[in-house]
Amino acid sequence: MSDVEKSKWTRAGGWARDNTNLLLLVALIVAGALLSENFFSWTNLMNLMRRISVNGVMAIGFTMTLLVGGFDLSIGATLSMCAVLCVGIEKSSGSAALGMAAAIGAGLAMGAFNGVLMMVTRGGSGEAFLITLATGMVGTAIALTYCSGLDIYGVNAEWYKAIGQGNVASFPIAAIIWIVLMVVMQVIIKKTQFGRKMILSGANKKSAFLVGIDVNGMKLFGFTMAGLMAALAAIIMTSRTTAASPYSGNGADFDAAIASIVGGNSLVGGKGGMVQVLIGVMIYGLITNILNLTGIDSVVQYIVKGAILLLAICLDKLNRR
Repeated sequence: MSDVEKSKWTRAGGWARDNTNLLLLVALIVAGALLSENFFSWTNLMNLMRRISVNGVMAIGFTMTLLVGGFDLSIGATLSMCAVLCVGIEKSSGSAALGMAAAIGAGLAMGAFNGVLMMVTRGGSGEAFLITLATGMVGTAIALTYCSGLDIYGVNAEWYKAIGQGNVASFPIAAIIWIVLMVVMQVIIKKTQFGRKMILSGANKKSAFLVGIDVNGMKLFGFTMAGLMAALAAIIMTSRTTAASPYSGNGADFDAAIASIVGGNSLVGGKGGMVQVLIGVMIYGLITNILNLTGIDSVVQYIVKGAILLLAICLDKLNRR
């Protein structure tokens, strides 16, 4: 083999390694088409978009903490807390708008609280893991206390139900909200000076500090956005199910982490964005969709998802060498 051919194969191998997420997405689309004749039906595709919207919004928030060099394990508990507050206040007050406001306020408060703790401890991803594990317990306790450990059923406002159940030109409103949020966050991250400072603070906080960037402020923003996204995800979820549970967010942090990391966002911060969120959420959603269409047992689904997360972590490590 000539040097030119070797160089081509080396470049091709490097491209494949750097774009494993895209290759996996294409492979899943092909597999879905081959394994199920219903895969490309409009009903299945729109149901897929509706189902992944909650995880998509959660993955946006999780990614914002990754970008600033953090890690948020409390977003699942925050979703549960916001869900029961939203539906509970809507039922007691008769105002869905008031319930939504309470959920958003609670999500922002939880996210800001995490951000302040990160500022006080000057911690990185390791400290964030423990801090948000603890605050997640607090969020779960609040949710359980508010609803006495019981599910809350019944949402009356039709306009509120439309958020999770309605369509615009046959396209789910929930998916539109997710896409708009991704676009807004991508513009902030990639097209503004603030976003560039945020990325630098996550990539190398010492260098960022030396050039005058408020690293703590960037972390506060990232974690506050994670709380906000958890609240918005709770609104989408409860508007679709018209119910809330103090356990609604169980596993949601795991799902968001898989989607974000599989999509190509770096575990060490400072690399990634919303394009990676889109790819990762689609990959994760397609895996679940294909396994459901082919009747694979739910236990096997957990094994597959865990294996893919491990693969994504290994690839992230290789790409940082």
